[in-house]
Amino acid sequence: MTSTTLVLKRVFSKGHICFELPSNPIELACIANILSYCQQKKNDYVSVKLGTPRKTRTTGEHSQNHHLNGHIMQICAKTGHNYEVIKYCVKMIAVEQFGYPFETVTGHIIPQPESESSTDECALLIEAAHMLAADLEIILQE
Repeated sequence: MTSTTLVLKRVFSKGHICFELPSNPIELACIANILSYCQQKKNDYVSVKLGTPRKTRTTGEHSQNHHLNGHIMQICAKTGHNYEVIKYCVKMIAVEQFGYPFETVTGHIIPQPESESSTDECALLIEAAHMLAADLEIILQE
């Protein structure tokens, strides 16, 4: 494993960025493995990405993910377009209308993968699917 995402509590130590270690033994093992690898192979350099804690989107039956994918499949069935095309359209509507996260690569907008979306961001995708369906005069089954 070369990366993991954890929510850690920051603690103050003047001149340093410090975090409390997690109590979960699996998370501790992940940290230990990554730090050991970086010590051996990367001259003790570690890549760190900081951000605000967020609740990840729900998955499984009756989840946000299921809701979104169901809408995308219904739109596909009515339009004849494939799943990836409709999913991209939904994401672009969410980027343009609601500020859904994205990055740019050589001037091209690449929406954030839904697997990385929070519950709030997944709700934006669902609303974008509703907008696309309305524009296409498709009545979605919730």
